[in-house]
Amino acid sequence: MLQTLLKIGEWQSQGKSEWDRFLDYPKVEREDKRGNPIKNYTLPIIFDLDAMEVIISQENLSEYDEQKIKNTFPLKIKGGNNKAIYTSVPAGKINQVYKTFFGKEGTDTEKGELVESIEKTNKDLLTENLKKLLSQMFELKEKFLEKTVHSSKGVIDIRSINESFNLGTSENIVFINVLIKSEELSFNTPTVFAEMEDYAAFLQYSFFGDQTTTQSSKEAKMKLCYASGNHMEDVEELNLDTRYSLNKMFVTETKNYASGFDKKKFSYNYQVSVENQKKLDYASSYLLNQGYKIRIANLDHVIVPQFMQNSEVDLEMALEGIHKRSDLLFNINSLDEFAKNVNLELDDEVFWINFVAFESDGNFFKSTEIIKDVSSFHFSKLLKAFNDVNWEFRETSFVDWDKVMTEYDYQSKERVPRNLNFNSIFKIIPLRKDKEKKNKALELFKTILENRKVNTEILYDYFVELILCHYYRRYGSYTNVQQSSNDYFAFAVRDSVFKYHAFIRFLKKLNLIDMEDPNSNSAEEKSENKYEQAIQQFFTKMTLNTDQKAMFYLGRMLNTVEYIQKGKTKTVIQKVNFNGMDKENIQRLRISLIEKAKQYNAMGKVIFTDNEFGKHFNFNNWTLNPQEAVFFLLTGYSFGVGAQDADELTVNKTL
Repeated sequence: MLQTLLKIGEWQSQGKSEWDRFLDYPKVEREDKRGNPIKNYTLPIIFDLDAMEVIISQENLSEYDEQKIKNTFPLKIKGGNNKAIYTSVPAGKINQVYKTFFGKEGTDTEKGELVESIEKTNKDLLTENLKKLLSQMFELKEKFLEKTVHSSKGVIDIRSINESFNLGTSENIVFINVLIKSEELSFNTPTVFAEMEDYAAFLQYSFFGDQTTTQSSKEAKMKLCYASGNHMEDVEELNLDTRYSLNKMFVTETKNYASGFDKKKFSYNYQVSVENQKKLDYASSYLLNQGYKIRIANLDHVIVPQFMQNSEVDLEMALEGIHKRSDLLFNINSLDEFAKNVNLELDDEVFWINFVAFESDGNFFKSTEIIKDVSSFHFSKLLKAFNDVNWEFRETSFVDWDKVMTEYDYQSKERVPRNLNFNSIFKIIPLRKDKEKKNKALELFKTILENRKVNTEILYDYFVELILCHYYRRYGSYTNVQQSSNDYFAFAVRDSVFKYHAFIRFLKKLNLIDMEDPNSNSAEEKSENKYEQAIQQFFTKMTLNTDQKAMFYLGRMLNTVEYIQKGKTKTVIQKVNFNGMDKENIQRLRISLIEKAKQYNAMGKVIFTDNEFGKHFNFNNWTLNPQEAVFFLLTGYSFGVGAQDADELTVNKTL
């Protein structure tokens, strides 16, 4: 992975200055929601030390141009435990300008955080001219507040300036730059603060350290660079001052991770050369900021590929292809979109993918989990298996798969058929709010992606919890279960049942689940009835064993009796223990169904399914766990056929 990051970093650093990797540009909207153009501005804030005025004027607005603001050094100095210094900022962070030159809001300080930072970094960098300049700027504190504090909010806010300028709805101030004017200090015209020689020296020292070290002393410090595996010059502890960075994957703050449990020896754990530090920074910025992120189980992940060491792969094309294929696996996609892109080629390049889960608000990066070494071969198998299962179920006669997989699309405002993928599976793995320390959906997906076996019993546990959520309408307790209406329970069960069947089928195709196959000696029953044929085809396709078939038929019986009770407040569905059913529970449910059928003079409608249940139910040799029993009970309950066969395939028949 590190070798690939170095390759990406080398590629991204070509033709760029040493500062480009640190520059932080504002996020700029070019169009509003209706597609109308937005005009964006850069606002200079001029500290006129001759007139002792802070000039914030609409006349000084200029059209925002990313290339033109490079020389203003739109970056944050340090951060973390150090003071965060800004002399040019996105407009929404105008309060940071105040902190830089005047100190923290609401505190009675005598100097700004820039002075404090220079003194902490290297006192020699605080020259007499710079000290005098910052001291004079500090005297303009109140005048700065007069022009930047919002009248109703009482805090420094860019909206105060927007309102005073009376900008239109399609106009935005997106960037602020500090300029100074002082004839005494030879700044006869407004000058960008970052262009001051003394400040530039502070920037250089802050980011690159002391550059006066002799070549001979550098050679004496040849060390092993962990990123490249080579002995190189200028090898030092990994620099983590950039808070929003992939490099934060490497823990250097917890004592347990230090060599010899000594906090002074973090550098022994992970040290890199200055040159490779630069490459890693560029790689991090590219992957995090250029869209190489994906949502997996409702958590942000950054895609970090790994190519063979001597690979000559076209990085841009490879990354784009990997991202598109990842999108097919994990995001909401229409069926047509999936089918169109599933065979996306990557020139047969051998690669591995790492998905790094992280938390961030754009100002920090905290790695929480990593899905490691997903091979290109396995990745392709996953895509193919999802696609194959989706079309297999679409062609079946026992369920209307299009209805099961149709979701409301908030963009088109229409119901759209979706493809089976990790996103659709995520919605059937119920996640409780603030109750579970680990995201069990993510744990499940990690197991699959890393090509490890899935525990079957866990799936049945998840299914039961999902059904209980629907039955008792516990939607407020879960983050990812789509709410159904009061009269939709039967359809919620149907959708859940067959999505789980499709998921199990997917796992079987990949040999990632161990399930007992039915007795190979048991012959498939022949029937001329289309409904019975559909049942037998389902049994064969899903490889149901005898106990599972028994619960299936009991589920069909449950469905029939509930239909007979149509319109009643209480029905036999309330007899089901959705937490799990052991063999005693199963027997009691059968008795209740027969009694209700007799009560409605409808025994003829359940005799067939009851007989089939009796043929397959073996009380003394029962193998299903209670949750599995519920799953196959509800499978039978939800089993259906296409509308075109409704007349021929009716279950309401008399034997």
